[in-house]
Amino acid sequence: MRYALQVRLPLLLAVLLVSGACDNGDTPTTPTDPPTVTESFTGTVSRNGSQTHSFVASAAGTVTATLSAVSPADSPVIGFSMGTWDGVVCTAVLTNNAATTTSVLTGTVVGISSLCVRLFDSTGEVPANAAVNYTITVERP
Repeated sequence: MRYALQVRLPLLLAVLLVSGACDNGDTPTTPTDPPTVTESFTGTVSRNGSQTHSFVASAAGTVTATLSAVSPADSPVIGFSMGTWDGVVCTAVLTNNAATTTSVLTGTVVGISSLCVRLFDSTGEVPANAAVNYTITVERP
């Protein structure tokens, strides 16, 4: 019996070593972050008015909306929001009621999402015979 154990033990070890070294040929890959897409929206907000722009985040990640330009330079503060888009309504999730040039809204999405940004006359101070022109820059996955 001792002889059988001496023969079987090395054989068993050899089988375990060989089976542990098997490779199925697949090399695990590290997931890469989706590319960031930058998109700009322009428009005009009149007294008590608003403008909405929709877009899609194609993966999980950070979404940043920047109010990158407002004119004329002496424009009153305006409202700036970012939220979810259902095809009809922009439901605000983040809002700045006193936005000026360079105001930023940043959020995180957990997957593919229909989103929107909205600019609006939050105070009723846009002159009746004038309007506020703007550019919003959105960075999204």
